[in-house]
Amino acid sequence: MTERERVLLERGFVLHHRSYRNSSQIVECLTAGRGRVGLVAQGSRRTANGQRAHLQPFVPLSLSWTRRGELGRLTGVEPEAADFALRGQALLAGYYVNELILRLSVRGDPNSDVFECYEHCLAALAQGSPLARTVRLFELGLLRGLGYGLELGRDASTGEPLQPECRYVFELEHGPRRADAASDGTAFWGRELISLHSRSLDDRDSLRAAKRLLGRVLDSYLGQRRLKTRGVLEDIVELGLDH
Repeated sequence: MTERERVLLERGFVLHHRSYRNSSQIVECLTAGRGRVGLVAQGSRRTANGQRAHLQPFVPLSLSWTRRGELGRLTGVEPEAADFALRGQALLAGYYVNELILRLSVRGDPNSDVFECYEHCLAALAQGSPLARTVRLFELGLLRGLGYGLELGRDASTGEPLQPECRYVFELEHGPRRADAASDGTAFWGRELISLHSRSLDDRDSLRAAKRLLGRVLDSYLGQRRLKTRGVLEDIVELGLDH
């Protein structure tokens, strides 16, 4: 028989919740020490249940649960700090990063890098950091944290540092290599890849290139099912509404 797990006051966030049976919810949480966990919050949909107000996205929480098997039972929840007050475009970006974590991660895989990347992203969104840059840096950090890091600093064919004024194609399994004339439509300037590698992304061309490259990489891991939040977020960024 599997030993029962008991966890007390684990730092975490709610990524998503859905109704379960008559008055309960299943909450998907990202935690600092135990990765993603699925928990049943019994009776949390009742108006009088005190857990309901806390089990919302973007609220730093202390979570307690017991578990034997894949789903645990939430036994306690309390806010650890004030919520990241996301509004408007930042709120939509927050839902996008939540959905991305849900799609790319698995339950029970502890990953402090992903947790820190997520916290940093929420803080940046709450502080009004430029939306497109914040989302691109989160995508890059999430891929690295999950072990899908991109080699962006050197030519995969020669091992030489990228040259800003040269054109490169990016191969998922290898990295960038010098482009030929036939690949101009899919190529990137070296300066664009260098900007992403250094996490600067301080001009529109670099941001557009990062979106194109990271979108291709993410699609290769996400498969055919498109993220529900991505289309609307892309429209906002393309219209120049991010700041």
